[in-house]
Amino acid sequence: MSIEKQLNIELRSRILEYSLFIESSINDLLLLNLGLFSDKRKTKLFSNKGKISFQNKVDLLNDIGILSNKENSDFELLMIIRNKFMHDIECDSFQTLLNQLDNGIVNRFKIFLEDGQQTSNEEACTSACYRLFQKNLKVIKDKTNANKAAINKKHEFFQIQNEQKLFYIDFINDLINEVSKATENSELENPKVAILGIELLQILERTIHKLNIQSEIEKKNHEDFFNSEDNIKSIFGIKREPQNWPKWEDFKLPEINKPKI
Repeated sequence: MSIEKQLNIELRSRILEYSLFIESSINDLLLLNLGLFSDKRKTKLFSNKGKISFQNKVDLLNDIGILSNKENSDFELLMIIRNKFMHDIECDSFQTLLNQLDNGIVNRFKIFLEDGQQTSNEEACTSACYRLFQKNLKVIKDKTNANKAAINKKHEFFQIQNEQKLFYIDFINDLINEVSKATENSELENPKVAILGIELLQILERTIHKLNIQSEIEKKNHEDFFNSEDNIKSIFGIKREPQNWPKWEDFKLPEINKPKI
């Protein structure tokens, strides 16, 4: 028997592939929720040389309310399987693996077996592990999409607020202009009324000038604020979605690596 077959390299490679996909995508999910959209290679904790473990990242997502306890448990289960296959040379099959794990972990794994299947069936266990991987990846995808939707809603909300403010400024400005035109075109025969009309016209002109200045300030402030990632992040805790954010079609496993179900 070849060493490759003896060690069941095919199975170990499949488990490793699942783990790499999950670890990479869970890292991106955490970056997204922390608002760290800069090059992750420059971060101290989330680069390839980062000091924070996968379990730490999952626990952090759980602590900040992104992952539920059940979702956290499913990620942990896949990592337990991964660690056994990667670091234990004697762990060459699911039968060996499950015999080494305590009953609580085995029972968590059994949930992913299809109805009527048993842990004594190696192919059934292989398929169960793939379903565990799929579930974990779907959780990350759903959480990522929900986060992006929330960010977009926040941006839309503040955009609407700003547009309403500018609308009222323009509305008042138009109203004053209409009153000013009406005052200019009025025939005021009474000298006292004429003097009052002139004074009102001067007041309106000063008010229009102030409104125009304020309107320009508001527009500039809006542009400066929303064009600054640091401003949005510091006040609202959000940042725009990066253009190069991973596409979910990139996370599909090649057909050749899917276990037969």
